Amino acid sequence: MDTREEAIKLYRELIPKLLECGTEIDEHFRRFRELRLREDDLSFQGALLNVEHAFFMVVQSMNILRENLSLLEVAAKKKEIE
Repeated sequence: MDTREEAIKLYRELIPKLLECGTEIDEHFRRFRELRLREDDLSFQGALLNVEHAFFMVVQSMNILRENLSLLEVAAKKKEIE
């Protein structure tokens, strides 16, 4: 069964959603960072910093996903996927 066309279709559906989601995540990250910078309690600053780090990890994962989706599209176009 050749799934290349379906893979490319899913890729093209997902990329705009990843960009939209990434923009929302970035906005929330910035809001948490602002809270941390305004916070006086050092222990709560640490908790907020952990949240910032988690956001960073999500963004990194999304970047890896986007890169692999791009490679999938290239492979599908070259007919390397079987």
